[in-house]
Amino acid sequence: MNQSTGGTKKLLIGVLAGLVLGLGLGLLYAYIISPLKWADVPPQDLRVDYGAYYWELVAESYSKHGDLKLAKKQLGTWTDKRAQAALERAHTESSPELQIVLDSLSKKVLGTTPTPAATAAPGGSKPSGKGGLPTLPLVGGCLLVLVVVVAIGLLIVRMRKRKGAEPVAEEQVPEWVATTRPEGAAPAAPPLGHFVTSYSLGNPSYEESFSIETGEGEFLGECGVSVSELIGSGEPEKVTAFEVWLFDKNDIRTVTKVLMSEHAFNDPDLRASLAPKGEAVLAQANQPMVLETATLRVEAMVTEMSYGEGSLPPNSFFERLTVELVAFRKETGSGNASGVGEDVEL
Repeated sequence: MNQSTGGTKKLLIGVLAGLVLGLGLGLLYAYIISPLKWADVPPQDLRVDYGAYYWELVAESYSKHGDLKLAKKQLGTWTDKRAQAALERAHTESSPELQIVLDSLSKKVLGTTPTPAATAAPGGSKPSGKGGLPTLPLVGGCLLVLVVVVAIGLLIVRMRKRKGAEPVAEEQVPEWVATTRPEGAAPAAPPLGHFVTSYSLGNPSYEESFSIETGEGEFLGECGVSVSELIGSGEPEKVTAFEVWLFDKNDIRTVTKVLMSEHAFNDPDLRASLAPKGEAVLAQANQPMVLETATLRVEAMVTEMSYGEGSLPPNSFFERLTVELVAFRKETGSGNASGVGEDVEL
């Protein structure tokens, strides 16, 4: 009986020793001798914090160029759970302006808007320090993190190289642009640029400008949106009017429209004080406007907006505002459209 028990113990020890040795050799080979090499890791497989950072990068690119087709291609296909986790993390770590772009992008790509988390999602799990062979998995984890960092670095470099270098393809022109043309006629040529800019309450120095260039990089002018008039006192400072402008290097004047809140637009004194800056336009969602110079045409539209609430008159200052601008080279022989803003001397 004792000899049988002793033999069984030796057998069990041998089996366990073999398993441990085999596991150790397998980990040594997998993490040290021939570690797994990752290439072209899809963004949806990244860890939550890296996935959030990737969403921020794509949102920043989209805010500059408005290329929804490229953004969808960069993001790929996400499961609802992983997308929600990454977007919650990105939302808590981003500026108010980038949060607006993230909301808009996620709505267009995923069909949903992220619910901001109260705290940032935790990063990767830490090794417990208990159990066998903690060093080898740690080495493998470090190698994997290194590969992910390199992949993200390559994505950043690629996105920077693409920045401002490509004109927007004709099929990427927003559908609303056709409403600014006679009988909904499509533009004869693809746009020179498609830009998206967003404002949120608490940014009194807000100003966004975009360079208008040909596909070969020739500078033609600039367009943008900036704060025109504040209202009330105290913090945060509140914006009651914005300027939407277009500069053409071949024109001596800058065309400007003053995008006003409902209160500013209906206040005769305030409207009169802003008249020298440009044509008064009531800010309304999904209402297009046109600015034209000697050789350029910009078609703009407020795609999202909301008013703030407080002690000031109703609808007197903006909580959020998103404007899309699409720039075209002016078609030969076209006259000045009825929607053109006032010319303001430089």
